[in-house]
Amino acid sequence: MAVKKTKPQVASKNIKSVPQPEKSLKDTKKTVLNQSKKAKKQKQDERFSSLYSLSEIEETRKSILESPKNYNKIVKLLSNLQTINSIIVDNKDVNSNLLTLSRSLIHNLYEIFSQFISQRLIKVFKGISEQEETVRKWLASKYDTFQNELYSFWSIPFFTEAIATIKIDSLETFMKLIKDEGKFLGPSLGEQYFPTLRYRYVLSKLLTAANIENIDEDNSDYVFSEFKDNYFEKYWDLKFYFFSEFQNIINEITKSGNYHRLVFNKLVTLTKSSPVYDIENKDQIVELPLWVEQAPQNTMYSINNFRLNFEKSWIGALNLKGLTKLEYSSALSILHKRIIPFFSEAQKLMDFLTASYTLGIQTKDILLSILALNGLWELMKSYNLDYPNFYTNLYAILTPDLLHLKEKSRFFRLLDLFMSSTHLSASIVASFIKRLARLSLTAPPSGIVCVIPFLYNLIRKHGHTTCMLLIHSTTSSEEDAVYEDPFDENETDPSKTEAIGSSIWELEAMSNHYHPNVSALVKIFSQQFTKYSYNMEDFLDWSYTKLLDAEMAKRFKGDLGVEFEKWSSMFDEEGYMSEYLY
Repeated sequence: MAVKKTKPQVASKNIKSVPQPEKSLKDTKKTVLNQSKKAKKQKQDERFSSLYSLSEIEETRKSILESPKNYNKIVKLLSNLQTINSIIVDNKDVNSNLLTLSRSLIHNLYEIFSQFISQRLIKVFKGISEQEETVRKWLASKYDTFQNELYSFWSIPFFTEAIATIKIDSLETFMKLIKDEGKFLGPSLGEQYFPTLRYRYVLSKLLTAANIENIDEDNSDYVFSEFKDNYFEKYWDLKFYFFSEFQNIINEITKSGNYHRLVFNKLVTLTKSSPVYDIENKDQIVELPLWVEQAPQNTMYSINNFRLNFEKSWIGALNLKGLTKLEYSSALSILHKRIIPFFSEAQKLMDFLTASYTLGIQTKDILLSILALNGLWELMKSYNLDYPNFYTNLYAILTPDLLHLKEKSRFFRLLDLFMSSTHLSASIVASFIKRLARLSLTAPPSGIVCVIPFLYNLIRKHGHTTCMLLIHSTTSSEEDAVYEDPFDENETDPSKTEAIGSSIWELEAMSNHYHPNVSALVKIFSQQFTKYSYNMEDFLDWSYTKLLDAEMAKRFKGDLGVEFEKWSSMFDEEGYMSEYLY
């Protein structure tokens, strides 16, 4: 029987095919990211392969120095340096090969331009041909490009040891170029000359090379620290011309509107580490080493010129806009030792100090006001400046918050200095004694133990009979019965508070203080004033922790007094404090 053949069935064209499962969004992103990384890596590999090898860099340098026909090869070396910079920025790091290449490029480019400088090829002189002038200008432009590339490494915002190495290499190269220019690029060979324009360029980049957003963090700028430690503090000419050019740098950054705080903080860093010169042996600056040996010595060794430049630099810095309380405090903390002694006219700081004091009062920053008064005191003591409101302003700092602050120890050190004048009237001394005694009523024990010895020393130091009446009144019992304290605590002028007619009964109240250290210490006022003055340093750094530790470390003789009834608990219905439960 014949079998009927049938055609295989074919799906109808109208029937849609079953859709394949689509890739998830996550997989798609991952694929795109991998492709992007692959393309980026390929691009980086292409850039790396375009770089010269170490031997090629050396050969290129030799050929450039052998013949002017090869000067165009400088462009390739500079391009290599620029490529390395872009690779570092993309990778945020430097591998060992790239580090070696970058250091070699910097070194060889320096050798090239150092040779050009020594031959005075990057400077245009009168009498040379037009063709030679064109070549010299072209070389000078490539010299500027080289320095810009060096600076671009400082602008890299990442930190690794390799990147730090390149940045330090750039600084060293800059400084060597300054030395070379000073030696060979003066008006004539052998003439005294310092390359102020080049140095100003380097300083401007150094002072502004950092992350402005992290300015308040205590992360050291290692390039600037290298400059400070190995150049600024070692060579007198670099220090002299720093302050000589600083005002010009201030003018430049003022136009940009940025970097004010950054530049200010770096100026503080340079000034605070050590005195800019030894005042007692200022004639010895002629023996200090020079970085540029051809620097003009008549100008540079003039102390008057230095002080004038130093003064202009700091006045310009203090007038910068946008400075915060942190910048004010950093300057005020070094003012009396590192700034005022090196000013030609220290009275120019009066406006800044007065503004700082006012800012501290307005913002309730007691430390800022204290530091400002410290500077004013230095001007009054050493320069005979008249500031009649000094003790009125000092009195205004004595607020209830003072004895609760951690800065109180610093305040008492300075207050001890301010109150050392033997020309203070009894009324002013009495006002300070009374005000501090009043503040002690609401102060913590750590604050009271500062006040008591300070008041004892103050009364003993001045020895006013009228001040002694504050602790030993001669009034009758009838007068005591109707006694009203005449002290006006709302009076801002310490000479008008009527404290001289008052008494420091507040210290008598302290004799019943809950803390045994306070009650024992205050008993000194009930004894004759034959004891030597206290050493305030023994009391200034006390805190709750130290007070408690001292109590815990005490050894007691015999048994301690304890509750005669035993309690199993404290707060339940049958506990020790049950009567106080509601």
